[in-house]
Amino acid sequence: MQSNTVTTVLIVEDDVHLNLALVETLQTYGYATLSAYHGREAIDLLRQQLPDVIVCDINMPVMDGYTFLQHTRAEPAWRLLPFIFLTAHTTTENQRRAKAIGIEDYLSKPIDARDLVAAIENALKRRRLIAAEIERSLDNLRNRIVGLLQHEFRTPLTFILGYAELLLNSGVDNLDAGQMRAMASAILDGGQRLQQQIETFLFMAELQSHKLDPKAVEPVNAWSLWNDILRDFANTERLGPLPVQLLGQNDTVIVKVDVHLVDAAVRHLFDFMQRVRRPDATRIECSIIHQFPYVGLAIQCDSAAPPPLPPSRQEGADNPITPTTVMDMDLGLTLAQSVAHLHGGKLTIESEESGGLQLVLWLPGVESI
Repeated sequence: MQSNTVTTVLIVEDDVHLNLALVETLQTYGYATLSAYHGREAIDLLRQQLPDVIVCDINMPVMDGYTFLQHTRAEPAWRLLPFIFLTAHTTTENQRRAKAIGIEDYLSKPIDARDLVAAIENALKRRRLIAAEIERSLDNLRNRIVGLLQHEFRTPLTFILGYAELLLNSGVDNLDAGQMRAMASAILDGGQRLQQQIETFLFMAELQSHKLDPKAVEPVNAWSLWNDILRDFANTERLGPLPVQLLGQNDTVIVKVDVHLVDAAVRHLFDFMQRVRRPDATRIECSIIHQFPYVGLAIQCDSAAPPPLPPSRQEGADNPITPTTVMDMDLGLTLAQSVAHLHGGKLTIESEESGGLQLVLWLPGVESI
């Protein structure tokens, strides 16, 4: 919300008289208003114009307030909209349920105009704080990218320059065919790794100014998405030598995503897992974790560990080892994390007591299409 514009409030209330009274009251306080009489109608309005705050009744025909709230929290473009419930039901259980699924405030009928305005203003303040925090996070991300470039690009460059210098100083006459092939292979590997990192960085830079295209975001069966990704990876040998198994089956789990971006994120997660797996690793398992309103695409290896960190980032330094620290040190994980954030989700990485490692790409989900 921009400070130089009028705040727009969406009123969703099935009682015609109360709806009109709320609209007129808020307009006298200087707010612009939109009006709907049930959740389905409100969704149609949201597709046309985004308000700054939603004030919504719970018990309504066609679509009630809880269902409408779940739809807003499952849609990336609507996820951060402040939501205030109005209801005649004031039990503790109702308030707990409403707050558990993400509302800003809960007001009981009959509504005092001053309480409503105060709730709206508090919701707007919290939204501004969230926007400021997002901007701060983006600044931190840009700084991390600079550090990543220094770490990620130097490693393949070291291989390329080191073996090229060795080849030059040794002279062709002093090397046999096997040695020359080994040096050429090392130079090629370093060049391919550098090319991959440059492409990843360019993609990462694109994501910083990227917004989800509503036309590209679609509801997709999460299990079908996993199957398609794994099949494509198998055709390109990206899965590596370990057997990969997709566990479970649930046709009702739906995610709303840009499939192209998710595919790119998962590709980098697999690349990371292949780099950090131990020699005794025997399998990689893929699964889906459903914790509404999020769905997690999980990759788990039975024997793997994050790469060693530089001395300045190790235990006992000012910055202790954390999952975020690991992401900060790997460009592929940072890219996957950016894709998750773009969808309103997140990336988690957890080391297991058994010696395994789990990566989970959390994405917005809905119960059904």
